[in-house]
Amino acid sequence: MSRLLRFAAPNIVTSLGIVFGLVSMASALRGDFVAAGWWILWAVMFDRLDGFVARLLRATSEFGIQMDSFADTINFGVAPAFLVYTALSMDPGLGYDHGGRKALLALACILWVLANVVRLARFNVIGHKAPPGVFYGIPTTLAAGTVAVWFVTFLKYADPTLAFAPATSFGGPRLLGDVHVGAWAFRVLPAAMLVLAALMVSNLPIPKPGRMRSRGFTAFVAISTAAGMLCAFARTLPEFMAWMPTAWIVLFVGRAIFTPARDVPPPPPLFPADDEGAEDAVGALEEEHQHG
Repeated sequence: MSRLLRFAAPNIVTSLGIVFGLVSMASALRGDFVAAGWWILWAVMFDRLDGFVARLLRATSEFGIQMDSFADTINFGVAPAFLVYTALSMDPGLGYDHGGRKALLALACILWVLANVVRLARFNVIGHKAPPGVFYGIPTTLAAGTVAVWFVTFLKYADPTLAFAPATSFGGPRLLGDVHVGAWAFRVLPAAMLVLAALMVSNLPIPKPGRMRSRGFTAFVAISTAAGMLCAFARTLPEFMAWMPTAWIVLFVGRAIFTPARDVPPPPPLFPADDEGAEDAVGALEEEHQHG
């Protein structure tokens, strides 16, 4: 019984994350876009937490890995796309409520979800073959968290004339003072999602947080992450939270593009090299399903 509870614990955390993703979509559906964004950020927190619980209890399992992937599809694929599509298509002033722009918005959101699914499926296939401390492409958690935190930040500083500007003010201090964000900021979100979708499925080597060679930098990242999680839990200071994931993407994607790491090999192939390998893979899957 104790063994069952030990392995169930991280999956319960994962399940709570799925609930947050679903609540985010329900919030967006009723027009509460601030809450919808925060729920995605809560899902990001719990995505980090389930891995911590699994390592703490030594309860990592193949089931947990697969369940985490399904949770990430909902929380970081479907929920952010649903939030952006629902919010942007309701304001006639943005031009995404009809015609070609609405089709482009829908296409950006669809490609985001597809890139998320491809990224997660690829990680399940070749993730364990990657060099220690390295991701190929940016993680779905990082991409979705960046979109959600900037969306909430834009809402905090949104021009009151926007249709989906929050009716009540955010709690906590305004680090950016009396700055007002106009429609332009929300118009660039679909393009930003396309860029992040491409980075998710890219082969760029991106270091994992906490696996840096510099202990000082690792400690700085850990402290900044903890501060960001506290802000997310308290639902305050999204503008402070936004700097770290944005800086991480800009810094390490830029480094990967302009100064490729010579000690990082290219990712292994996704598909079998020959028909015989494909038949072996299919046979293994069929045997697994027959016994499952």
